[in-house]
This record gives sequence, C-alpha cells and structure tokens, in this order.
Amino acid sequence: MTEEKCFLGLRGAKAKNVEGECDLHGKFDVWLTQGNNLLITDLGFPTDEPKQCFALGVKETVAREIASKKTEQLGTRIFTTERRCVRCGGQFWMSQYRDKAGLLETGHANFCPTCREFGIDEETEKRLGAQKYWCG
Repeated sequence: MTEEKCFLGLRGAKAKNVEGECDLHGKFDVWLTQGNNLLITDLGFPTDEPKQCFALGVKETVAREIASKKTEQLGTRIFTTERRCVRCGGQFWMSQYRDKAGLLETGHANFCPTCREFGIDEETEKRLGAQKYWCG
C-alpha cells in the first residue's frame, strides 16, 4: 500500500498484525464477496464465501483506503460491519468490545461501548422491540 520500504525495517517480515507494532496494523480486513461487493470488517472471515482478500489485520483508515481504490477499479460498492447504537445513534465496531470481557455478551450488537453501561431505558426498549429480551 505504501509502495515504500517497510516501516519496521528487516524485522518487518516477521511482524505479526495482532501485535500492532507497525502503524498500519489493526483489526480490519477487506474482502471481495461473492456479490462483487467490497466488505470492510472487524469480525474476521465473512459469513458469505469471499472471492478475494485485499487486506488482513490493518487499521480502519488503511482498510478504507484500500477499499476505495478497489471500488474505483472494480466498479463496485463498499459495505461494512460497522453498527449503529440503538440508544445514541452513534456508529461503532464490534472490535471496540474485544478489550472488554465477552465479545458475545448480550447487548454488544446493539449498543456502543459507552451506552452499554447504562442498561435499557423505556425509549430504547421500544426501539428494540422483541430484541430487548436478548439485550438485557
């Protein structure tokens, strides 16, 4: 992507993305899906069988840059696994929870990390509908 030498020098070939030593490493991947759409995700391997991987374990900004370039080349659309909080309406990534206990804890899919701490009020409960039972 940088079309330059590795930031880490000779040891860069042995650097692992999960260690985050390089400024480009992160939690995001870019996939070309069977529907010919580009997917930016922080959830790992996509549920639909992907056709091709363009980036693994990079920062969000790097993933977006790669996806933008590929969309222009392929004439396709970008999708993400970013979510919208049902309480505040803000967008968040599931990877924001990975540093906290239990990625699959109830409510993580519907509430950003900040709002998750507050529980469910009456207005939010109405917006969730039947899902409120899974977000306690």
